[in-house]
Amino acid sequence: MKERLDQKDALLVKALRQNARASLVALARDIGLSRSATHDRVLKLEEKGIIRRYTIDVDRSVMPSHRAFLSIQFKNDETQKALAEFINELDGVQGAFCLSGDIDMLVYCECETSEELASLRDQVSGLTGIIEVRTRNVLASSQS
Repeated sequence: MKERLDQKDALLVKALRQNARASLVALARDIGLSRSATHDRVLKLEEKGIIRRYTIDVDRSVMPSHRAFLSIQFKNDETQKALAEFINELDGVQGAFCLSGDIDMLVYCECETSEELASLRDQVSGLTGIIEVRTRNVLASSQS
């Protein structure tokens, strides 16, 4: 069973998700703890793997112009589990999500060119254990 976050840790994680570059002083003020107590909590969350990395949110209008979802069907559950991590590490893949229903996995991709996207799709569809890959190009998004 996974450990549940206490109220202060939950507030800390929420604050870091909103601004991963926030100073310890600002975080401490936001969650109502001292700077040193906040620092200790951040370190413990990192050590436990709850905080795995710090990232940024970039304006998508300056990012690669070819965005798509690949919907994938696998031969069986064992295949899906074995390939999920591999697919997630491919260049151009931003996230791979195992689903229930008629689509086994949805993969979000961002590529510089249509050729790169086609190559990525070919790479995925050539993997053993995959029955079908369908490309769903992103036409518009509510995310900036």
